[in-house]
Amino acid sequence: MLPDFRPGSLSASAREARGGVFRTTLDRRVLNQRVLGGALLATLLAALYHHNDPFERVALPTMAVLLGTLLATLAFTRAPLLITQTVGLVVGWVYLLAKVGYVLFVMGDAGLPMLLNLAPWAGVLLASHLWTLGPQGSAHLNVAALGSLAALLAIRVALDPASAQASVTGTVLQMLLAGGVLLLGQRGAAHRMTGDVRRAVLGQDTPGLDALTGLPDRVTLERQLEGAYRQSPEHLVVAAIAVDTQEPPDLTGPNFQVRLSAHVSRVMMSTVRDQDLLGCLGDGVVALVMRAPDARSARAACERLRVRVASRPLDGVNPTVTIGLVYADGHLDPQALLRAAEDTLGAARQFGQNRVLLGPARPDPDGNAENLDALFA
Repeated sequence: MLPDFRPGSLSASAREARGGVFRTTLDRRVLNQRVLGGALLATLLAALYHHNDPFERVALPTMAVLLGTLLATLAFTRAPLLITQTVGLVVGWVYLLAKVGYVLFVMGDAGLPMLLNLAPWAGVLLASHLWTLGPQGSAHLNVAALGSLAALLAIRVALDPASAQASVTGTVLQMLLAGGVLLLGQRGAAHRMTGDVRRAVLGQDTPGLDALTGLPDRVTLERQLEGAYRQSPEHLVVAAIAVDTQEPPDLTGPNFQVRLSAHVSRVMMSTVRDQDLLGCLGDGVVALVMRAPDARSARAACERLRVRVASRPLDGVNPTVTIGLVYADGHLDPQALLRAAEDTLGAARQFGQNRVLLGPARPDPDGNAENLDALFA
């Protein structure tokens, strides 16, 4: 996903900038604990309101115990998240199918209001398969859930053919059809989104994006940098990042360096924060625009980015990058800031590869950098 660069997206305070260039991810275990906690609370409240129903008197307390056990497992053990998510979904389906079976085989049409209240939650439960397990992991559970619901309906009609005319039978059939349409639409939307993301990453048919890396091109980058500068010139950092030349192994083919540049761009896109901006300057050089509380923090963030890139090999080769960065804090205009970052990158490359140089520093024909102190900042 390309970094979000709407107006205001780079107005991070020094406290927000202190996190460096690495994006912060939501702790999925904590999120699932909150979801389970909400489901447990809803189950307990439902048990209070439905204590006169013979089915709910048994089903809801049992479900509350199971949800509480799952919540404790997530909170106090390191059980795999995928297993707990799957068990939680199975518990939900066991309750829902048991309730549908109770209405079909015990209550008949008298249980239609109960079934109508249950129908929307069947759709929510089906949709949650993709949210939690992903397209591949959810497929088997989708088939098992709808297959079980269809099996209950078929058994009911087989035992009593006259029940095919009952209202509850029609309602369950509608639940089945709606669930199937929901899953087809959800899967189609997921494929479409995947295609949109792929086109965005590859830059295909998208104005303002580099075709190789999928990053904003130089013209777009300069325009967005000017917008960030007008918003606030303080704490603004520009880093020019060059993919170092690598000796490809025999199996990588002749276009290895091109593939390596695209690979490094994808690694950086998945690493930097959403409020930061990546842009393509051309010839295997990328620019990173971010905010940092001071020059030392900016350099440390770029060092972490350099190490992160080196930890993501391609065809057995660990890529490296050389970074020249400038912390202007309002003392340079946007164009001068970008040029200073490129000059600093040039100076850094004169001293070798796989390093970070804090500028401004400019290379000269003798192979020296005018600001050698920047090397040790």
